[in-house]
Amino acid sequence: MSETFRIFVVDDDSLVLDVIRSILEPGYVVESFSSAEECMNRLATEKPGMFLLDVRMPGMDGYTFCRQIKDDAGLCQIPVTFVSSQDTIDARLKGYDAGGEDFIVKPFQAEEVLRKVQVAQRIAQGKHSLVQQLEDSELLSSLVMSNMDEYAILVRFMRELISWENEQEIAAGMLEMLQRYRLEGVVQTRISQRTLTLSAQGANLPLETSVLNHVRGLERIFEFRNRSVYNFERLTLMVNNMPVHDPDYCGRLRDHLCIAAESAEASLKALETEEANHRSQAGIRGALGRVHALTAGLHQSHLRDKAASSELFMRMDQSLAKSFVHLGMTEDQEQHLGDLINGFMKELMELLDRSEETHESLQELSKRLGQLTPVTP
Repeated sequence: MSETFRIFVVDDDSLVLDVIRSILEPGYVVESFSSAEECMNRLATEKPGMFLLDVRMPGMDGYTFCRQIKDDAGLCQIPVTFVSSQDTIDARLKGYDAGGEDFIVKPFQAEEVLRKVQVAQRIAQGKHSLVQQLEDSELLSSLVMSNMDEYAILVRFMRELISWENEQEIAAGMLEMLQRYRLEGVVQTRISQRTLTLSAQGANLPLETSVLNHVRGLERIFEFRNRSVYNFERLTLMVNNMPVHDPDYCGRLRDHLCIAAESAEASLKALETEEANHRSQAGIRGALGRVHALTAGLHQSHLRDKAASSELFMRMDQSLAKSFVHLGMTEDQEQHLGDLINGFMKELMELLDRSEETHESLQELSKRLGQLTPVTP
């Protein structure tokens, strides 16, 4: 938390304003307003770090106020979190359409409000960093000056797709392709139990993530209003401003975006397979280490047992030779007993020699397993 992080709370219910203030102070600087119009007057002299906007208010509602904030170049980077009593996908889509970053459902818990404010702080920091990067790069100027043919944009994307090594690069590349088509949208990737939701506003914004989590379960390709969605197992692409007023151009864009999304899906599948192979090889290498240790331990144990057995047999032979003097046996009886004991000793030594064969077999198995997992540089 930071005492310099200022929050503007707009709600026509004074009780809600008091509750939110009691939750956030003194950790944050909180200013409360009973209407959007009252808050707009304050914006002439002070800008907050985030807005908490009630959806339903007399006069200007929260959605309309949010659109005005996002249309203002001096305010558009400030995160907006809506506070609403309706938790429906339609309410969230309205908030997303208006440009909001997050959503709190009434009645709320103090821990939830604090967590949402912390998320908004991270979003604000991320947007500031993103603006700095864009200002320092040549991307904006190249987008303005470029007049690339629409097919060339797709070809460029396909060529660069081959070199991208992770889902972050693939998602960022898709967003750049949308920018070249002068489109806005969101990309969600899902591989190896990792989910990334990325837009020009940042990564894993709560409201965008909740919308993408909803549309990913719908049809493979569908449209609603001026949106177009492309769903695959590991990727969802949602475009927010399809040029529906130009049916021919819009149709060509659908084809290009479908090809791009399907190609990105194939790359994500390849990445996931490669990661699975790396995990399997790591598992085999771990098993090999254990086999090596077991084989070495068994071999040492075998050598100790063989040496101990040889020493025991020698002592037994010496003890028998001394005992024969006191047993009063004939020479033939002594010879027969000695041969019998020597026969058992010979069989036991042969069993110990078979353990050496087992050791050699384990070494051969370990060698062959090692050939299945080449060492990567």
